[in-house]
Parts: sequence; C-alpha cells; structure tokens
Amino acid sequence: MDIITELLRYILIIIIGIILIKWYERKKGWAYQFKTSLTFTLCWRTLIFILVLFMNFILDLIFLNVNEVYFIFQIILVLLSFFTNIFIGVKIFKLFYRLKIQDSIVIILIITIIEMILESIILYSILIPEALIANFNL
Repeated sequence: MDIITELLRYILIIIIGIILIKWYERKKGWAYQFKTSLTFTLCWRTLIFILVLFMNFILDLIFLNVNEVYFIFQIILVLLSFFTNIFIGVKIFKLFYRLKIQDSIVIILIITIIEMILESIILYSILIPEALIANFNL
C-alpha cells in the first residue's frame, strides 16, 4: 500500500463527503451547520483511514509469504473496508445527528461506493503506468 495514494484518497473523500452530506441535509430539510458535517466527515474518514492502515498491516503479516493467494488479500481488504465503512459511518452519523439509522444508511452507502470507485481509479492510474514501465523496460 502506498501511503501517498491513501492520503490522496482520504482528502478527496473528505471533500466529496462534505459536499454530499450538505446536499443530503438540504434535501431532507435539516438545519445543521457546516461545522457538523465537517466534524462528522473528518471523524468518520480519519477513523476509517487508521483502520484501513491497520487492516492492511495485519493482512500483510498474515499473507507475507503467500504469493499464490495474494488476490485473496485484496478481496478481504476490500470487503473489510466496505463493511467497516458502513458500520462505523452509521454509528458516527447517529452520534452526531441523533437520527435513525434509516436516515444515515443512504448517504453512507453513496459515499462508500464513491470511495470504492475512486479507489479503483486511483489504483489503476498508478498500476497501469508501472506495468508499462516494467514490461517495456523504460
């Protein structure tokens, strides 16, 4: 895992998350301040960032010498990240906004899916040039 790529994704998801949460607040007619959505997004994304780094480290130790099943490592990391994202996002949303889970699950799912798409775009934008350089000895 590249820490710079993770930080880039973290910053982009915070910006996208704040925009989407403010839009969702306006759509629902809630009168929360910008500070609430900023604090929620920063807390949620920072906690997820730390957990992803920790999960990556632990899974890296487990699959350290197992090159044949390295793809399983990636699948497990994506699944753990997805479900952890949703679970923690809903809990923190409920803590900050004091609303039912049904009100939070939609926006949390949208942000999590956007994050996964963004992660794929960033990952492939880095891997494709590296593969080309490695294959053509540039």
